[in-house]
Amino acid sequence: MKILITGIAGFVGKHLLRHLLSCDGVSQYDSGQILGVDLNFKNFEVASFTAGKDRLRIIKADLKDEEKVDNIIKDFKPDQIFHLAAQSSVDFSWENPRETFEMNVFSGINILESVKNHCGDRCKILVACTAEEYGESDYDEKGIKEDQKIYPLNPYAISKAALDFFCTTYQRVFKLPVFITRSFNHTGPGQSERFVISDFAKQIAEIEKMGKDPIVFVGNLNVYRDFLDVRDVVRAYTSILNKGKFGEVYNVCSGKKNKISDLLEILISYSVMPDIEIRQDKNKLRPIDRETIFGNNAKLIAHTGWKPEYNIRQSLLDTLNWWRERS
Repeated sequence: MKILITGIAGFVGKHLLRHLLSCDGVSQYDSGQILGVDLNFKNFEVASFTAGKDRLRIIKADLKDEEKVDNIIKDFKPDQIFHLAAQSSVDFSWENPRETFEMNVFSGINILESVKNHCGDRCKILVACTAEEYGESDYDEKGIKEDQKIYPLNPYAISKAALDFFCTTYQRVFKLPVFITRSFNHTGPGQSERFVISDFAKQIAEIEKMGKDPIVFVGNLNVYRDFLDVRDVVRAYTSILNKGKFGEVYNVCSGKKNKISDLLEILISYSVMPDIEIRQDKNKLRPIDRETIFGNNAKLIAHTGWKPEYNIRQSLLDTLNWWRERS
């Protein structure tokens, strides 16, 4: 089997690679080639991936380059593609809406076109989109379901909604086996401090290790979000690609809502430092920030048999320990 991973040097990409290389002897991923594509290889060390790394090849490429993408897919002819590469920060998207749209939409179109031209229905494609697409969609106490209308409220969500529609259209018109995820918040060791849990964890680790003032700067703590450990996320992605139904959209989520202030309290409780102050930073507030967003994962479970293995407390502790090792 030949597997192509875009965004392999990113947070989810690294965890997906580690998951695939750990499947030795227990799945269809225990042999074959893995081609990773990324534009930025900062902090990516192939040496940290031990078993199976001889099957891995990594190339640098800008996925907005139509010719480059076409040549990669034409030459490699993958059996499966995990398209993870994206500009995924909501805050950055408000500052750079054009760059966000170009990266997220044009790159995806280039991949779909190249697969259509060189692989046809032989290559399965998982495209990671976002729960941000739902925006102000109504939902009941069981969480947002995939059949609810999307209503994106920020440039990042708009770009992913556009890609979502492109994928659905290419599946219907060209019969490409495309699987779409609307992934809710995920967290875990290795995530950038641009994201809320990792931001808190880094600040606490720096207070402990670097003698910084015992203050954690925060944005809006009075919102509820659905957090899933990244290690469960990548397991969901492989389950969808191998057991899901193409053309379908899948929520990748825990199915539970957590208040941000509660998660911060748990992180602080893990700290060895007493009396950490919480102080709001207006620069961390978003122009639009819905109070509650959490998903329903019943469809994902029913179609694939996947279930999460990590609880939120373990995810928080692992994230904090990861930052402790780097502070």
